[in-house]
Parts: sequence; structure tokens; C-alpha cells
Amino acid sequence: MVLITDTREAHPLQFEQVVGVSYVRETMTAGDYTARHQVGTVEQLDSTVFERKAVGDLFASFTAGYTREKAKWQRAQTLGLTYILAIEATCTEILKGHTYWQGGELREAKKSGIAMIRQLMSLQRRYGLGVWFCSSRREMALRIQEYFLSFERMPPPTPGGT
Repeated sequence: MVLITDTREAHPLQFEQVVGVSYVRETMTAGDYTARHQVGTVEQLDSTVFERKAVGDLFASFTAGYTREKAKWQRAQTLGLTYILAIEATCTEILKGHTYWQGGELREAKKSGIAMIRQLMSLQRRYGLGVWFCSSRREMALRIQEYFLSFERMPPPTPGGT
């Protein structure tokens, strides 16, 4: 398996080295992470992409940057991909909202934590987006890597479909 990180990913996750897995940076059409699997003699791109979001990026992307963010998952869905938002925080942490420094002042995000959670849950139901809350970058890297490795553990499809 080849685990792929998009070249535009500014703060890439650090994955545990696993025998049989190589790690590359390539320009991706959608998302920040995906994988390529060897199926017989053919390489097959995984049908799932992950979009990593730090808390500040999450609040910015789903307020002022919403149109751009929506275009990302729509592009993925048009390509037939499953799109999963992997968030670098627990749901409880998001509930607290987001504060940040700007111009020497501590500011609060325009959207409350509960509003962000409600928006994410609505997007999950309405558009089928996956939403993963992860307690740390290490947990996120582990979950993403194990998700793609699960493909490797699945039995090959049998002729005739079942």
C-alpha cells in the first residue's frame, strides 16, 4: 500500500512506519490523504479521501470560507469519492468554541461551538460527509492509516459478486 499526502498539506501528519507501506507526497485532486492499493497486477486508488482540519482552520473554513470548503467536498463527490473531515479536536473541545489572537487582541470566532457541531452533523446527514473527531494528531494519523490498511486485510472479491 502507498499512503499519499497531498503536496499542499502544510502540516502533514506523521505516520508510524509499517512494513509493506510506503509514504509519498503527491498532488491530489481532492482531500489531504488517500492511499493506493495493489490489487493483483493493478494499482487502485482508494475511494476515500481525508481532509484534515485543525480547530482554527475548521472554524475559518466553515464560516467565511464555506463556499470554498463546499466546493472541495462537491468535487470529491463528483469524482465518486467518500470525503471524510478529520478534525484535530474532540467534539467536546469544539463545543467550547474557538479563540485566536489577531492584532494583539484575543478574539472569539463568530460561530459558537454548538453552531459548528450542528453544522457538521447537518452536513453529515445532508451530504454524506464523514466527520471524525480526533483527540490528537497522533490519533488522527493512526486512524487514517488503519482505515486504509483495512482494505489490505479484506478478502479479494469473488467472481460473480458475493
